[in-house]
Amino acid sequence: MAKNAAENTPSAENIRDAVAAIEKIDQELLAEKMAYMKRCKVIRDRRADQFDHAADRGIRKKLLKAKIKERDLLRKADAVADDFEDDDRNEYAMLSEKLGEFGDTPLGAAALARAGGNAHAAA
Repeated sequence: MAKNAAENTPSAENIRDAVAAIEKIDQELLAEKMAYMKRCKVIRDRRADQFDHAADRGIRKKLLKAKIKERDLLRKADAVADDFEDDDRNEYAMLSEKLGEFGDTPLGAAALARAGGNAHAAA
């Protein structure tokens, strides 16, 4: 027995209720996002003040920002293998050891190539 199409169609009231509920949640999300952004602005302003304070003490902002970025990238690089299983961690350590301290950089690859007698390998 085939059902009438009208029986499977939601009522206008159900549609309005669903839309209103979702839009209310969207408003809550927006309010939270705005509060978060406001808190972040305060923190970013404090950070900028620290760069200004460092500049007042003779530290060039550009160079200090570069050093901060470098340290952050080094921390991220150090954390790459943190979630590896023991076997993977051991193999990763072996790969790192065989590459050498700078083996995975263009300069290090060139040095390794020259040390191995193949000066054109890095070119």
